[in-house]
Amino acid sequence: MAILFSAITLLTVYYAVRQNAEQRLQQETAVLSQQLVSQLEAELERHKYLPTLLAENPEAQALLQTASPLPDAVLRVNRILKKANRIANTADTYLMRPDGLTIAASNWDQASTFVGRNFSFRPYFQQAVQGHLGRYYALGTTSGERGYYFASSVRGENGQIIGVMVVKIRITIQESGRAWQAAHFMVADPEGVVFMSSNPAWRLHSLQALSAEVLASLKQNHRYADTAITPLTHLRLDTTATLQSVSDGHHQYLVQRTGMESAGWTLYILNDASSVTRSVVLTLLLTAFMLALTLLLLYLLWKNQRQRREYEQQAREQLEAKVEERTRELRLTQGELVQAAKMAALGQLSAGINHEINNPLTAIRAYADNAAQFLDIGKPDIARSNLMEIVGLTERMATITRQLKTFSRKSAGQIETCDLHRALDSALGIIQPKLAQTRIALEQQRADNTRYVQADLVWLEQILVNLLSNAAEAVQEQAEQCIWIALQQADGQVCVSVRDNGPGISEQAMPHVFEAFFTTKTIGKGLGLGLSISYRLARDMHGNLGVRNAPEGGAMFTLSLQQAADGSQP
Repeated sequence: MAILFSAITLLTVYYAVRQNAEQRLQQETAVLSQQLVSQLEAELERHKYLPTLLAENPEAQALLQTASPLPDAVLRVNRILKKANRIANTADTYLMRPDGLTIAASNWDQASTFVGRNFSFRPYFQQAVQGHLGRYYALGTTSGERGYYFASSVRGENGQIIGVMVVKIRITIQESGRAWQAAHFMVADPEGVVFMSSNPAWRLHSLQALSAEVLASLKQNHRYADTAITPLTHLRLDTTATLQSVSDGHHQYLVQRTGMESAGWTLYILNDASSVTRSVVLTLLLTAFMLALTLLLLYLLWKNQRQRREYEQQAREQLEAKVEERTRELRLTQGELVQAAKMAALGQLSAGINHEINNPLTAIRAYADNAAQFLDIGKPDIARSNLMEIVGLTERMATITRQLKTFSRKSAGQIETCDLHRALDSALGIIQPKLAQTRIALEQQRADNTRYVQADLVWLEQILVNLLSNAAEAVQEQAEQCIWIALQQADGQVCVSVRDNGPGISEQAMPHVFEAFFTTKTIGKGLGLGLSISYRLARDMHGNLGVRNAPEGGAMFTLSLQQAADGSQP
């Protein structure tokens, strides 16, 4: 019975926990898929309008309509494209004639300029010259960098197409990091080629073997330069299934497939399914342990009851033997009286024993009977509750066991070599929606020897977000809203300065800027904790955060951190 009961309990727990863990994994995978799709679509939609807007520029139109444009006219258009490229934070912006020849570009003053290059083979150009919005993802034939291209036709006064305006953007979704340790993602183009993935080994591989026609088309369009596209033979995905389970030979994954119709992409989220096994194994171990304790308690109670019965039987037998020996020579009446006295004594003894053991035994028997009945009628949860009442006497032991199994750790920042430029880009990406709704002009000055510092990446990003957000709020009332970011190196330290052209900080408020709960904002706008927390995090990273009013006006916050080995990654 004990073995049968244990087997039924473990099977019930196994199926319940496994189903719950699988549902939780599916929900987590769906959330990751929705978040990444939203981020990708937001990246694309944010710059979708730009080539159409630039195509309306009169100087660009005039340049296309002039057979032999003057160098000054070309230079003006180059500078317009460069400025637009910098403000929009795009990769490249360039203007092409109807034959595909580039006549102006934002990188006109660089060695890898697009000016003079012909990109008529690109599908985005072919779409634009037909009057459609060109959209295309590819490796740059000149830069070799991955990017997404938007192209819009430039029309003359009579409506005819006289050229094409192209904007290339970088997809800034992080392909590696803490968010993709237990899960991975892949983004595939319409041909099934993975061009973006958190696993570098999957990039620029196809989900299935490509036909000769598709390979020839990719080569003709130079979509992925000269990279040989080979299939992922160790990861066989069903490209039509929304939800599936696959293995790469090392890990089992739950795969969520989501289509992105606007870009023609397909997103795959591969979530590690080992968490299901871990949850099931851990729960089964805990259940088996509790069952073992329960069965051990029942065995001890049964053994104790049996010993008591044996002891009582032995005591009765010994008493009877003594009474029989002492009353053998007595008359029958004397024997009956002795027997009556003996039975009275036994009745009193039994009453005392029953008082000691009946209450817990009755409760245990009632809980056990109820548990058996609830199991028979298919209510294991209520049966488990009764069994937990039986093991109440072992509560202290169970508490100690749970405490030994409990592990807690204090989360502390780990100071290591961090990419300051990457942290700044991440912080700018976080506040980008806020900047996009305002007229704030953002200028940056970075040097190569300021790239690597000793810090905690999460803390560093938190400080930069606080400083940039405060600067954006400080310039809201200004006619011209400007924020300057400067990265400088001096005396083994890298300094990040964030300056705005706001009203600055008053002399009365200056000594209290980094105090907790101190704020000059109106009620409901802030708690006054951002700068206080940033100051503490900077000190914890062996750095410093300071503030002063700039001579040109506005406030300037400076974050100083220790530079990593000669400003480069070790």
